[in-house]
Amino acid sequence: MSKILVINAGSSSIKWNLFSDKLEVEAKGVAQRIKMASGILTLDYKGNKTDTITELPTFLVTVKKLVEMWKQEGIISNFNEIGQVAFRVVNGGPNLRKTSEVTEENLTHLVNSIDLAPVHNPGAIEAIKAFKEMLPNAKMTMHFDTAFHSTLPKVAYTYPINYSITEELNIRKYGFHGLNHHYIALKSEEILGKKGVNVVSLHIGNGASLCAIQNSQSIDTSMGFTPLAGVMMGTRSGDIDPSIIAYIMKQKNMTIDEVMKMLNEQSGMLGVSQLSSDMRDVGKARLENEQAQFAMDLYAQRISDYLITYLNKIKGKVDAIVFTAGIGENDDYVRESVIKNINLLKLKIDDEANKNRNFKDYKLISTADSELPIYVIRAEEEMYIAKEASTFFK
Repeated sequence: MSKILVINAGSSSIKWNLFSDKLEVEAKGVAQRIKMASGILTLDYKGNKTDTITELPTFLVTVKKLVEMWKQEGIISNFNEIGQVAFRVVNGGPNLRKTSEVTEENLTHLVNSIDLAPVHNPGAIEAIKAFKEMLPNAKMTMHFDTAFHSTLPKVAYTYPINYSITEELNIRKYGFHGLNHHYIALKSEEILGKKGVNVVSLHIGNGASLCAIQNSQSIDTSMGFTPLAGVMMGTRSGDIDPSIIAYIMKQKNMTIDEVMKMLNEQSGMLGVSQLSSDMRDVGKARLENEQAQFAMDLYAQRISDYLITYLNKIKGKVDAIVFTAGIGENDDYVRESVIKNINLLKLKIDDEANKNRNFKDYKLISTADSELPIYVIRAEEEMYIAKEASTFFK
């Protein structure tokens, strides 16, 4: 029976999962710290987890090294075993708003939308092209981070700029991380034992976004027209005064492309800390490095500001606050810092539960007297994508 390979390329990582026809994970792994000094290839296969330190200068090189690893480890004896490859794609633009088959026409739409996700889409396109060449007989689908946010009301997705330009150029808030935010809504329904949950989902990784979810639908989200908007991230600035762009161009004699590259690739945690885009590096240094501590304080404050805003947007009782994704799942200091910044509500974290990393798919980290329950739910974008992919061609 055919297997499903799910490829999830983030801004500095590539996750991959190989699913059986029964949607059971047979092997998985992740490439981390892409475009950084030293990359990590993690393989989880047959109960063994191994890390390989190697250079990962580009997404294309990373994909090639992953394929070499699969061959060496005998994960797949015949690549024709893979009947379908499903790609997580950040933004397909106005023409690709729901799960779509990989065709030349749709790839053209994706290429034409690179400017809407300049950090993510190039890697996704390289991965798609590489696997098309390797697996010419496999069916392929693209699953978009923007799809869950198609329920945003007009007042949430419209920018207050010239309306005729908005209409002409399809300028709107697209929103991202929708695959995981949607999964969080569904998983919250399961945990809370109810349909139609009201939660704020905090997807905090190298890229980060918050989503206000009402009745299990997205009603607002922090990323916008591109994944550059919203909270401070690993290398991205998040929201800034747009006049800063013109000011930097004039003062530093920089082109618009140079400034946008700086905002996407040299800002955020990396730009403020002057140390690293990786929270693990900055976290280790914060006790001895004043700038590293300040970067973490600023990071938490930006997230807290969005959290309180989105709690206010939800009409009716809020069921929970949910942390998810790499930092959201693993960094107890960041979670504690974000919650401590909230003053309008009496939110309390259980210190022992917050620090405990020995949990499966979710854990409750708030105390019994916290005004709202606070959960950590592991991101499962790959399983969500695999389920979508398994029914797409039926």
